[in-house]
Amino acid sequence: MDDDNLLDSHPDLMDPEWRKHAQTDAWLGAKKDRKQFRRQQQRGARKPRRRWWIFAVFVLILAVTTAAIVYVGHRSAPARDAVPEIPDPTSVPDYAHVDLARPYADTPAQNWPKGLDGITSPAAAPVGAFKAEAVSDAYAKVRQAITAAHFDPAVLFSHDPKAYLALFAPDQREQLAPRLAEKPAKDKAGFDSYLTEIADGYHLLDAGPRTFGTLTARAGDKPGELAVDAKYVVAYAFDNVHPETLMSPNEIVSFLRVDETYVVATGSRVAKSSQGLWIDGGQSATSSVGCAAAREGFLAPGYANPPTGPSAGEDHNAPGYYDPKYPVPTIDDCH
Repeated sequence: MDDDNLLDSHPDLMDPEWRKHAQTDAWLGAKKDRKQFRRQQQRGARKPRRRWWIFAVFVLILAVTTAAIVYVGHRSAPARDAVPEIPDPTSVPDYAHVDLARPYADTPAQNWPKGLDGITSPAAAPVGAFKAEAVSDAYAKVRQAITAAHFDPAVLFSHDPKAYLALFAPDQREQLAPRLAEKPAKDKAGFDSYLTEIADGYHLLDAGPRTFGTLTARAGDKPGELAVDAKYVVAYAFDNVHPETLMSPNEIVSFLRVDETYVVATGSRVAKSSQGLWIDGGQSATSSVGCAAAREGFLAPGYANPPTGPSAGEDHNAPGYYDPKYPVPTIDDCH
């Protein structure tokens, strides 16, 4: 007898009442299994949705953070770009293209500010017994003196030092006036220690002079004296009717390198006639200038010099001619 026949002939299976209950139990069990299956499906469906929701939030946070970083980067970039390039002058090449529209190109002065703006000073602060206001006033007086000495057209072209002299204390004017009134003579410069005067027949380009340097205040050697150390370079660009014949910008761009100390004398211990601005010594040197004019105390461009033949093609000038952090050269460019 096979197994199927044994199951069919089992006494319980033959009982009609038992069969009825078995069918009911089977139907209820199946219904329960379907409900449980649906709940599992629903829980399974919710879990993926929850995982996708968490992932979406993470992506959103990442996107916002990235956008913020990019935005800050774009906002910061102009600030970095706005920082002015710090000049690092060293020399003038012996051979370079000359462009009268851009006369300072390929020279140390190509990045210098125009006019007096290249001569900077720290924020005014108290120095010894002097308040910040007195230091600020001293800086202003020194700037006026440098402007009058090296930028004033009356001094540059008319060779008239009256406006320059008027800036100093009465006693200092008495000392300076005879010196500035001396007539130029060969090998005895009459004005170069104090003023820049353009030699007759030469003209500056519209680009104007440029500067690079610093002013630094300190206590003077005597009571009532506030000293200002000025270390700077002035570059002058000269016109030329035949720029195509020039071999280097050092033929049209001349440099004046100056270290000098100014003193502002004030207070009851200082005589009234001595109160005000004084110039308390210094030294200067020129580079790329007309030597004949320089020996008489005037400024002329390098192309004023007679031709000397081809050079070695090297940058031969000392950095001190162009950079105030170096000492002023003791040998002038014309010697």
